[in-house]
Amino acid sequence: MNLNEEYVHFQESITSLNRSWRILCELENAPSGNAIWSAAYRMVIVEYCKPFTISQINENERYTLPLPNLPDEAKNFHARLLKLRNQVMAHSDLRVLDAKVFYDQTDEYPVPLIVQNVQGNFPKVSEIRNQVEAVLDALYQQGAQYELRFKERP
Repeated sequence: MNLNEEYVHFQESITSLNRSWRILCELENAPSGNAIWSAAYRMVIVEYCKPFTISQINENERYTLPLPNLPDEAKNFHARLLKLRNQVMAHSDLRVLDAKVFYDQTDEYPVPLIVQNVQGNFPKVSEIRNQVEAVLDALYQQGAQYELRFKERP
């Protein structure tokens, strides 16, 4: 990947993280529990994770933004958000649901019944916002390196 492609990906990553942050700010002041709030919450996690999931640069190259140097607690929370995005928010990972189908063939009108785990224990909006802000702060500091790298180009 050349410097221009890397810089575009870096800026797109910041855009996604800022979009996540703006939605979080709105969610903090909005009543939860409705479909719009739930969709926005999911979008927050998807937008946060975009920079850290595989991006196709060209036919032959794929790239993922490295996580900035953060404390271990923030790295663990980052991994939790990626897992949530990959298994629940953007995909349906059946392993997480651990679903079982019960079907009583002896009933006059047998109906299959699905029993599954309830998805809960989602991170609080304030926790996600703190994470997004920490990552953005670190990336803004890294942005200065691009200025130097562009100045060094012939």
